[in-house]
Parts: sequence; structure tokens; C-alpha cells
Amino acid sequence: MGLADRITRFFSGISRKKEYPLYETCSFCGERVYLPFFCEYCRHYYCDKHRLPFNHDCKNIGKWKEQRK
Repeated sequence: MGLADRITRFFSGISRKKEYPLYETCSFCGERVYLPFFCEYCRHYYCDKHRLPFNHDCKNIGKWKEQRK
């Protein structure tokens, strides 16, 4: 693979949108959920009961609290 191919492949990977899974297991309670919630702070998927950082004991809850001010 040439340099031009590697550059093209690199930049095409950057421009893609993040695809969310249709089904995922809640990282807190283990429930299999349809259209899970993604926590931007700890990068895990959760059910509707545990979607907020303080509901799933998020390890980065300090960042969430600072953003809300």
C-alpha cells in the first residue's frame, strides 16, 4: 500500500460519524437494551435508568458537574 492510499484511508476514517449500536448491554445493571444511552464521560452504554452520570457512579462525574455550571 502506497503513501497516498494510507493518507486517503486515514482521512476517510476521521470524517465518519460515530455509529451507535441498536442493542447493547447496560454497563451498570447488565440489562440488554434497545437504543442504549452513551455516556460521553466514561464512554460506556447504559439503560434509561442509568443514563445520567450520577445514576451509574460515573468515574468522571467531576467533569459532568463542572460542565453544568
